[in-house]
Amino acid sequence: MHRLKAYISDLKQFSLRNPDWAILVEGKRDLKALKMFGIENVVEMKGRKYHDIAECLSESYVGVVLLMDFDPEGEAILRKLTKVLETYGLKIDTSFRDRLKSLGIRFVEEIPLLLRLPRR
Repeated sequence: MHRLKAYISDLKQFSLRNPDWAILVEGKRDLKALKMFGIENVVEMKGRKYHDIAECLSESYVGVVLLMDFDPEGEAILRKLTKVLETYGLKIDTSFRDRLKSLGIRFVEEIPLLLRLPRR
């Protein structure tokens, strides 16, 4: 629990100190989960095509923190999207995703439940 709270605090501080970085998540529930903690610059994929996402992000951000889930779909998205984002000149950060994995969390939307916060 303490490590998860530290993770959220670090991600929030990163988002506040780096407004030119987006935090990309797969869907609406992931977006809501992070927004509950005051994390800024969270963008959801909304089922958009990878090149459309990359083009949109490259207009406003220099880098992207990728927070895809750890299911087969999330892993596939991560691999494909990383390549596309790099072709648009965006920097990629997966360290926050790696930390989630080390905490045993498979889905971003689980975070509020694990911290026993009500979903909104």
